[in-house]
Amino acid sequence: MIRRMILTRLHDTEIWSNYRPRIPTLVWLLALCGIAGVSLSLWSQQHDQYALAILMLGLGIVLVLPIVPVGALVWWMGNYRSTLRAEMLDHVIWRGDEIVLDVGCGSGMLLNGAALRLTGGRAVGIDIWAPHSGGGDVDMLWKNARAEGVAERIEFKEADARQMPFEDEMFDAVFSSGAVHHISHDPADYERAMDEILRVLKPGGQIVIWDVAALVNDSASRMQQMGIKSEVKATAPFLGFDTSMVIAQKAG
Repeated sequence: MIRRMILTRLHDTEIWSNYRPRIPTLVWLLALCGIAGVSLSLWSQQHDQYALAILMLGLGIVLVLPIVPVGALVWWMGNYRSTLRAEMLDHVIWRGDEIVLDVGCGSGMLLNGAALRLTGGRAVGIDIWAPHSGGGDVDMLWKNARAEGVAERIEFKEADARQMPFEDEMFDAVFSSGAVHHISHDPADYERAMDEILRVLKPGGQIVIWDVAALVNDSASRMQQMGIKSEVKATAPFLGFDTSMVIAQKAG
């Protein structure tokens, strides 16, 4: 219950939704006020105002403390996602001219990462920005793309994974990170999304999907039913959730 409440609060903040997380401005302001309170405490002590010194010291510590766990969480989230991005992208042997799709691109973690590995080609991302789906918004996506210097190499379309606006066999590789479990509560929708991924993937193209372990296993089973070889690899737990990655290649 407590974990669910915390995650609900985090979902629409840059700590959660941005793969380049940052400490919220409010936390910085509280810390600055806390430092001011500690400084005032020292001044009060020097002027023999001990009651005020104790009060301001306590208040200052209370205001400064939040930046410690928040800063640790921001560092951990950024490090986890950076490691995950590299691991997922490393499963593709890059030529540099691929057309790549990121399903549920969110703030652009894989979309921008793929674009960094391209010398030509194109990285395309789709999302529908559902509330509380952990994905931020389109402004955050473009902000990150500009920060990584890939804004000219990416394309974004607001589209549903269950009905993609793309031609058959269009992409050399399809990625998705943490988006599958947000598609729907109906298992049939997962299958429709997987069918769409396979439809738009070129023969010989690769799929790399990371999500909660149960859904990754379901995705792998769906691929195997369609005659596509896949491998499931366990990944480090994410905030207490078991996660894994499926790597697959469509027959050429």
